[in-house]
Amino acid sequence: MHVDRIGGAGSSARSRLRMATAVVAVSVGVLALPVAALAAGDANTSGCAASTESSPGFRSYLPDCRAYELASPPYKEGGTLLFGPAAVSASGEDLIVGIAGAIGGVENLPFEPNRMSDIGIYRLQRTEAGWRYIALTPPAAQYDHSALLALSADPSLSKALWGAQTGRTFYHQEDIYMQGPDGALARVGPGKAPEVAGKELEAKEELSLAGASSDLTRSVFSITSEVGTVGGNFDLWPGDTTQSKAQSLYEYTYDGTERVEPLLVGVTNEGPLASNKEAHLISDCGTELGGSGALRSGYNAVSEDGETIFFTAGACGGSPLVNELYARIEASSTVAISEPVLPAGECSTGEPCFGAEHKGGVFQGASQDGGRVFFLSEQPLVNGAPAEGVKLYEARLKGARVAEVVDVSADATLGQSPGVQGVVRVSENGERVYFMATSKLAPKNAEEKEPEEGADNLYVYDTVSGGTTFVATLLTKTEETALEGEETAEKSVVEARELHAAFAAGEEALSKGASPEEAFTKETEAFQNAELTLPGTLGPSGTLGEDRRVWSTSDERPAQATPDGRFLVFPSSADLTEGDTSKVPQLFEYDAVARKLTRVSIGQGGRASGNVSTFHDAPTIPGQGFSGVDLPTAARFHLAVSDDGSRVFFTSAAPLTPAAVSGAPSVFEYREGGLYLLSDGKDTSDTGRGTSTVEVLGADPSGGDVFFTTASRLVPQAGDTQQALYDAREEGGFPALALTSGCMGETCQGPSAVLAGLPSPGSVTQGAGDNLTPPISKLPSKPLTNAQKLAKALKACRAKHNRRKRAVCESQARKRYRSKAKSTSHKAGK
Repeated sequence: MHVDRIGGAGSSARSRLRMATAVVAVSVGVLALPVAALAAGDANTSGCAASTESSPGFRSYLPDCRAYELASPPYKEGGTLLFGPAAVSASGEDLIVGIAGAIGGVENLPFEPNRMSDIGIYRLQRTEAGWRYIALTPPAAQYDHSALLALSADPSLSKALWGAQTGRTFYHQEDIYMQGPDGALARVGPGKAPEVAGKELEAKEELSLAGASSDLTRSVFSITSEVGTVGGNFDLWPGDTTQSKAQSLYEYTYDGTERVEPLLVGVTNEGPLASNKEAHLISDCGTELGGSGALRSGYNAVSEDGETIFFTAGACGGSPLVNELYARIEASSTVAISEPVLPAGECSTGEPCFGAEHKGGVFQGASQDGGRVFFLSEQPLVNGAPAEGVKLYEARLKGARVAEVVDVSADATLGQSPGVQGVVRVSENGERVYFMATSKLAPKNAEEKEPEEGADNLYVYDTVSGGTTFVATLLTKTEETALEGEETAEKSVVEARELHAAFAAGEEALSKGASPEEAFTKETEAFQNAELTLPGTLGPSGTLGEDRRVWSTSDERPAQATPDGRFLVFPSSADLTEGDTSKVPQLFEYDAVARKLTRVSIGQGGRASGNVSTFHDAPTIPGQGFSGVDLPTAARFHLAVSDDGSRVFFTSAAPLTPAAVSGAPSVFEYREGGLYLLSDGKDTSDTGRGTSTVEVLGADPSGGDVFFTTASRLVPQAGDTQQALYDAREEGGFPALALTSGCMGETCQGPSAVLAGLPSPGSVTQGAGDNLTPPISKLPSKPLTNAQKLAKALKACRAKHNRRKRAVCESQARKRYRSKAKSTSHKAGK
């Protein structure tokens, strides 16, 4: 529930260097302030509005009459941008982001472990005068700790779900709260079972959000059954018989009235539960939202209205025999999906499905309304389904029953094993599903290419027409073998260079009089820096993994579809279109209506200029995470393709336009056969975590607003050279961008919402049209005590949403700083 963004010689030397702690230097480039464009018009328009062209953010190389607008605060108290959970509104005029720093309106008390962490959640809102920020984080004076769980999917992102606590030990989120448009919090219900609430137990013994309805009135939580460390208490609500170490699933239904407990989801009860004590679990071996296993997904596992929840019940003795997929409808009825009760005649005597051995079902996604659900299974379920191989099914729900099951991967001509590998993407409306299979399931595509038996073939199934179309073979066996050889060769060269860089750094340090310990530190830093930067810069290392991520991993797949599924954007290292000779993944867009495949990462000077040979330069789109979690705004965050499919936004370190510098990750827009630069193309700086400061946050559904980060100062109002968030907005720009502070409800802290004791940044109080003065630097602070260092380290640990990692981090921090404090105290006593 927390924001988590923290990231030759013998093998013994390599292992020794890997295990050492590195200090990664942060490289921040100081660039000159931009000036207004002198020429009228832009990259694809002869003339733009005078208000746009006169803006300091206007650039003639930008397309669509775009101009840069600084969306994040000019002054961030040294904090960095943290995006998850985050969202972009439908209009593009509201964003929710996390910032590691209290910039106003957040009662952050540094070095105080019983207060909230130093990650503030802010609404960035566009006004006629500029972008302003509004603190959403609840006041620390009232809530000792808080973490944003989810945002509503209404056009303005007006509501939020929080985990918060009052007066307890830090990091335990005792309660779930709903935050309304006015910023006030209303308690939904407890976040811990009564047996453990208020006791000093482990962090994992709290509810973790798994999904929610669009308006957040229906929210689903998971919790792992554990024996508590105090009194042998379980962390489950009375009536939950889930075995220890297994996951349990609960639901809160909120109508403005506080609930006593969340209610179990994986039950057979007909009618709504009044209490968990009357629940009859399907399985005592665990219940998970959406799917489970390596190909797990949570994509639309909670329907938009929250009335349908898809979940997997674990195999447990006689019920169920294998992991099965179910749906809980209106919190009143449970429907079997992967082992459905089919209509008479749907499975005839003599068919493979008749009396078939039970095989598990793996959820792959559902339509937004919950009416269509797609899953994988080896079991033949309908007439015509082959006995062998993994198959892809669609179950169509009508009320509280399965009305029809369709074998999506069927081949009526051959009836062969389809060899389904996984689903690439399901459209929001359920009209289309893109999937991978090794068999020939359809004839030639529009390019007169046919699927290859045993290869990685991409198909699209139209649920309305019932037809399957071959899109392309993403990787042939020959291509796969060649790539494996090239990646192995590059890996050997990279490892040798890593060790050479490390030992050279150590020798240099020794030659300058450094101690062996200091020299080893230098070796470690050099090795880890090389380890972060070298792979993929000499060849295609990483290409095979990226190719397979499109379908073969949990649902963090680097592919996106429009809401109706007509357009799919995906990477592939195969030469799918004419002129493509790259050895690393390129980006393609498929039009399911025109049955046309287009390469979008082409390079402005023609297709050949977009061909690259190193994975480091490969174009990428941001991933949308749906693995076991279904946030209402997930499909609209990191959006890389407009709803009509006409625009695609991606990053690449290759110089695809004349203004882009080689090796500088840049943001590009593909539109109607043309490629345009959206960032300045010059930012080569690093976040200090091995990643570029240039990153696409996402676009609004129309593509008119594209949000990205960079350390380049693109407008005069940018108050520092740290990573900042910009909007490349159509017909945008301000005469002089002014960002004002705001607050909501109990987050207000006075007229300027600036923390007491901190210098007031000019951006907070500056009027529109005025020249902005640089922010005042902080006075030098005294060295931190060990107690303060401990508190600061604990705060960093709390930023980890993985509870086990957080617990290990906290344990190490206490050992490190408390032991030092004791040692210092002992010496002082002497």
